[in-house]
Amino acid sequence: MTPSDLDYAFLKYIGVNPSVAEAVHRFYLPFLAEYPHVLDLGSGMGGFVKLLCDAGKDAYGIDSDPGCVAEARALGVPVVDADIIDHLRSLEEGSLDAIFSAHLVEHLPYNVVLDLIQLAHRALRPGGRLILATPNPRALISHLEFYHYHFGHVAMYQPELLAFFMTYCGFSRTQTGENPDTSPDRMAPNHPLAGLSVVDEMPPLRHDTVLPRPSHLIRRLIWYPKMWLIHWLVQPYTDRVMGRLSTAEMRLQLLAKTVNRPFECYAIGDKALEETSGADHHHP
Repeated sequence: MTPSDLDYAFLKYIGVNPSVAEAVHRFYLPFLAEYPHVLDLGSGMGGFVKLLCDAGKDAYGIDSDPGCVAEARALGVPVVDADIIDHLRSLEEGSLDAIFSAHLVEHLPYNVVLDLIQLAHRALRPGGRLILATPNPRALISHLEFYHYHFGHVAMYQPELLAFFMTYCGFSRTQTGENPDTSPDRMAPNHPLAGLSVVDEMPPLRHDTVLPRPSHLIRRLIWYPKMWLIHWLVQPYTDRVMGRLSTAEMRLQLLAKTVNRPFECYAIGDKALEETSGADHHHP
């Protein structure tokens, strides 16, 4: 049987503290600007709940790890010690403005994620918002580093799949994206992938860097005939070489952009402002 405080022990082992959640998830505050009553599912040590409260929100968290709950409460952060699904079932319908969850769904099989989304839909008021953040399957660093770093991960969820689940469970509008504050150079500056940002920022190749214009007058007089000869005799051949190099450089930059993605992605679902009795969505 898994010890109830194993997650807290692991987080402490790798040096995670509430300030980490504040720094990484501050990005989501604008998405919750118009939602005063917010619940954080799987709130850990309460860093994001604290951030919400500091922003004037009526916010609280829920977590089932006693170590995380105790540390959050020691900071004065309101956190409920309970099972997340049981807590969602206990909430009154339409009692919350928004529900946030970061790095929870990857710990759950898809049928439980569906239950969570459906119960969140029920607990939200019309116009309420659900935000689910999770490791980004499009980022190479997720596969090489972060996803396999935790013992409790059971599945990776592509954000469009989460958006589909939200639509299936009745949310009227969805959007997806990546958290730019979780780029590899910020999250793991010592990891080799962090160096890909250098490739992404490489300046384009230029011909005049091969033979720069000299500053001395006599040398400049010689430089012009040289450049004329190069233009008519050499450049037709070097253009082809430079073109191939430019193409290779663009491909390298495209590859860098493809794999050097932020570690965290998200899906957002908005509940319809008016729920009709014959709403076309499914129940768990």
